[in-house]
Amino acid sequence: MLRFDVLLYVENVSVPKKMRGRTPRWLWVGAGSGALLALAALSAALAWTSIFDSALANQLALTPNSRSFRTWVAPSVPLYFDIYFFNWTNSEKFPEEKPNLVQLGPYRFLEKRKHVNVTWHDNNGTVAYRTQRSWYFDESSSNGTLQDNITTLNGIAASAVYRSRFWGFLQQKGLAMGLAMFNQKIAVSKLARELLFEGYDDQLLNLAKSLPSSTTGGAPPVDKFGWFYERNNSLDTDGYMEVTTGRAAGTIPGQIMRWNYEDHIPYYEGECAQLAGSAGEFMPRNLTEESLLPMFVPDLCRTVYMEYVDTGEQDGLTFNKYALTQRSFDNSSSSPSNTCFCNGECAWSGVMNVSACRFGSPAFMTLPHFLHGDPQLRELVTGMQPDPDAHSFYFAVEPKLGVPLDVAARFQLNLYLEPSENIGLYEDVPRMLFPIFWVEQRVKVEDDVIAELRLVRAIFDWGGTVCACAALVFAILVTMATCWARKPHTIKKESLFEKPKDEAELKLNPI
Repeated sequence: MLRFDVLLYVENVSVPKKMRGRTPRWLWVGAGSGALLALAALSAALAWTSIFDSALANQLALTPNSRSFRTWVAPSVPLYFDIYFFNWTNSEKFPEEKPNLVQLGPYRFLEKRKHVNVTWHDNNGTVAYRTQRSWYFDESSSNGTLQDNITTLNGIAASAVYRSRFWGFLQQKGLAMGLAMFNQKIAVSKLARELLFEGYDDQLLNLAKSLPSSTTGGAPPVDKFGWFYERNNSLDTDGYMEVTTGRAAGTIPGQIMRWNYEDHIPYYEGECAQLAGSAGEFMPRNLTEESLLPMFVPDLCRTVYMEYVDTGEQDGLTFNKYALTQRSFDNSSSSPSNTCFCNGECAWSGVMNVSACRFGSPAFMTLPHFLHGDPQLRELVTGMQPDPDAHSFYFAVEPKLGVPLDVAARFQLNLYLEPSENIGLYEDVPRMLFPIFWVEQRVKVEDDVIAELRLVRAIFDWGGTVCACAALVFAILVTMATCWARKPHTIKKESLFEKPKDEAELKLNPI
């Protein structure tokens, strides 16, 4: 019987070939999660504009509890309403001498505005309301007082003569007698407060109210005359408005759908009767240099369209500037599409005829000092000095967000004069537009709003880039993890067998 004692000492034995190790499960889970995150980040980067637009639309939509609604229903931004009168210094020499007009003002009023009688119409995605405005005279910021005496055109007599232009001979002679009986003159001198909100009594107005409407054509429903009489705190100044809430896909909040319960403008026909735009509180988003900015102006009873004129920067935000230009006021000969606004009387270029919605008064609107108007308008009076910087009507809007940063709303009221052979007071007057006053409302967003807008704009500008970078980082990490998992590994062992503390011993005993 043979006994073999084999003593074997094994030192650092290497596997003669490469052996593949098993990849940990956590590595595969991490790689898969990273791949999903990379795909999600890449998708977000590619669709960032759509994602941002959708989120912005939800934020701006008008809902009963939205921040947008709270800001809209009772604006906290200070609003100032400036009025500039034209004082007629040579009225006693008219019509031999053309009117010499001297600008007075501004008479500044603090305006507080709120939307009341708010009614939600969920069935068609609109909200109805009325606007209540309150004005408070700010004497410290004004250049003049409400006790200033101002000489201007007699608006009551001018309106009566204008309404009589289609009357018969006997009716016109009757009006001529009434003007003489009540000692009506071409001009009147009144206090600023009387011409504005307080109003003043007039016998001719009282007579018109006492006569049948078939005789007068319908007198205005007021007992005094003032350019803003009964407007303070009134719910009827702007009328009933129904606008979109912006909750429906593809819609913008604040776009007018109904005005005074009508879905069209009853004073005009054709395209001019269409309601379009907002009341200036909500603007379209994603504006370009080719965009037209529509705005519905209740005082004009129509929509006006602003055109792109410039690009600028305010407090780090780039804006597009849209303004009423010469084309906005072209007459029918220059812009045939404006013919339906004329009400049969297309006059000078640069003029808007709003007589139809002002009880038939000869009210014509222009930009201050006849800016962008026919040169003949300025030749018939002295004192007009148009300045684009001081007299233009514009909105400076952040184009992506559609948020107005700086607004200057300016209009001038003029009364139309023309000779009337049967009315002695107006027998020799020239055909002209007589400037009465012009108004200005400036609004600039506050610093905290600017800071918030900068942040929102930065999110839009860089959000897609951040998502793309995140997708790239995740993709790199996934690639590195995958490569490491697939790499062959060399396995080294101290021994293929269990090694004792001092040596490995193998004993083979034959059976």
